[in-house]
Amino acid sequence: MTTAVEYRQYAEECLAAMRAALIPEVRQALFVAAQRWTALADRMEEDDDLPASAHGGRHPSDGHTAASVRT
Repeated sequence: MTTAVEYRQYAEECLAAMRAALIPEVRQALFVAAQRWTALADRMEEDDDLPASAHGGRHPSDGHTAASVRT
């Protein structure tokens, strides 16, 4: 499972590549990718802050969803 820290690292790598890129469209695409990685990291951290009852007693990263738990 990918962590918020790893997502933030991907964002930093995108920003580093963006700074080195010479083509404006590439720079823009890398900037957008960095924003999306950061948003994913933020979302993961927000999910980690929710009480277990908000996830139906399970953490969303454990691979079980409400649909997969019901049989």
